[in-house]
Amino acid sequence: MSIGQHTLDWLRTELLQVDAAWLEHTSRGFRWWPHRQAQTLEVIGQEVTPDGVLTDLVQVRTELLSDFNPTDETLEVLQAVVLRTAGMAGAVHDPVRHTLDLSTLVRVSPGSEDWLQRLLGLAAVLQIRDAERGATAIAEVLGARPADSAHPTRGQRETPDARIAEAILLIDQAGRTPSRWPGAELERLAETELKRSPALQGTGDAQGFRVTFPYGAGMSSSCEATTDQTHPWYGHGLAMRQVFPVSFATDAAGRRLALELNARTLCETPMGYGFGSFGYARGALLFHAFFPSPAQRPGLVTNLYLSCAERARLLSVLLTGVDWSEASFAARP
Repeated sequence: MSIGQHTLDWLRTELLQVDAAWLEHTSRGFRWWPHRQAQTLEVIGQEVTPDGVLTDLVQVRTELLSDFNPTDETLEVLQAVVLRTAGMAGAVHDPVRHTLDLSTLVRVSPGSEDWLQRLLGLAAVLQIRDAERGATAIAEVLGARPADSAHPTRGQRETPDARIAEAILLIDQAGRTPSRWPGAELERLAETELKRSPALQGTGDAQGFRVTFPYGAGMSSSCEATTDQTHPWYGHGLAMRQVFPVSFATDAAGRRLALELNARTLCETPMGYGFGSFGYARGALLFHAFFPSPAQRPGLVTNLYLSCAERARLLSVLLTGVDWSEASFAARP
């Protein structure tokens, strides 16, 4: 059994404890109905790291909207919602099925599965929560329909899964208490990683950090993490945002790029960890993510920082054609 399939088995049997009556196995994982919207967890591919380690790409995807055909006007509304509420998933549009789903995609390798599978489990629960509570309202403003569906033999599930409902309640309660993220690990990050490559400039303390990375020729992108912002749905936690300067003839083109990047990085190949969502606003491509207090664990802040650095390098290549080199760090932008 591959590391990705082992992760899916653990999520299904141990963490989510999926009721077999509402389960459907797929060729790459499984689909289940925690309530009205179906959620699919699968291994969608494999990658080999530069040092030769085989990784599995594990995706968690929850159906949100059907009959969704984005226009420039509805994309503007969608981006406003995304930039305010992005958590551990992003909105993915399928132009063939005319759907909008919530998706998370990560690489799982030997040695990382213990903590990554727990993060994936939290992302799965948050997707269920967001689809359950937000699909009707979002569908109304975007001119679509909630993506309600039914089990192939049992029909539509009338009541929510009790275990998931309890987990959502605990997440809501944790969000009303002070954030668990501030502390010594953020301070150490500021004194170590932010003072060396690939950081150009970086400052931080026990509450968060801000850092710049090389971007294009003589420019920079920025990344910040804060623990004093409150998410409108999840309460206290860790908010992360990356900003990449871009230039488009219209804002609509920028918003469509953000939606395309979500499809690429949350359904094909992740850029760093696929927790969060791309967006566009005021001449900048953005990546937003929010990690509620229950996600906090030793070592995770550093991993999330390195994930942001990988995303910054890959977007420099994709959007400007310039990869990082020694020259990238020779002069400040």
